[in-house]
Amino acid sequence: MSDSQFKEKLLYLHYMNVLSNKQLLLWLQADPALERPLSNPPVSVKLTPHQSQKISSCLFSATYKEIESHLTQSRTSFITIFDELYPERLREIYDPPVILYSRGNINLLNNTNQLAVIGSRNADSYTERTLECILPGLMRRGVGIVSGMAKGADGIAHSLALGAETIGIIGSGFHYQYPRCNHDLYEAMIKKQLLLSEYPPYIKPQKFHFPMRNRIIAGISRGLLVTQAAIKSGTMITVDRALEEGRDVFAVPGPIFNILSEGTNSLINQGAKLTVSALDIIDEWRIK
Repeated sequence: MSDSQFKEKLLYLHYMNVLSNKQLLLWLQADPALERPLSNPPVSVKLTPHQSQKISSCLFSATYKEIESHLTQSRTSFITIFDELYPERLREIYDPPVILYSRGNINLLNNTNQLAVIGSRNADSYTERTLECILPGLMRRGVGIVSGMAKGADGIAHSLALGAETIGIIGSGFHYQYPRCNHDLYEAMIKKQLLLSEYPPYIKPQKFHFPMRNRIIAGISRGLLVTQAAIKSGTMITVDRALEEGRDVFAVPGPIFNILSEGTNSLINQGAKLTVSALDIIDEWRIK
């Protein structure tokens, strides 16, 4: 099987959206060249009866050429875990996405100094003023900004970085712009920046997609900057994942009477780098 045929088969298998990412990784582990028929996966994949039935029906519902046409029409490209452009840091995490769909400037993945900016969806003006203070100095040094295209801290970070480099990781296919309040930001990102998703374009956002998305945000980045977060929040779960993967964690201190400062102040107490300016990150990373 040629490289192009392998890539076509892998895309076809992924685009059906029948298998979980973990099942795809298990398939590749047992059958690295994808030589088995798609209707006869390795035993280790452990298909449910529903999945087996769905694969059988999918094999007759679309061809690779049709999938390729769908991607072209939606101006969507893709890279696989085997491609040179696939971020090395992301490849090394537990459960790396087998395929990433992209819209925008895929070359932004070449930047090895990516900083994830995460925080509350209910972020207030403190986050905005903090990022207005910290991000410009980082962007002047070539640091790319990664976030999740959510409202709140994510949207603020992406908006401030539109004139530099920013990568948005979304929790749905590209046909669905979620949240709708970020529609203009979404369109601006496609023009000059980069959007990534591990979901085929037709997949709607689901609640469980967002924790999965967060592992990509942490995985693609050299470190995370946390602006505001409640002590029990998705932001703190993302931080835990980042620490498991050996990422640097930077946290902005906040007023002790604000519930959105509890998470960041706790992180600082536990050893996160207290961050009040771009220099705190620049010095830690020894960026010239």
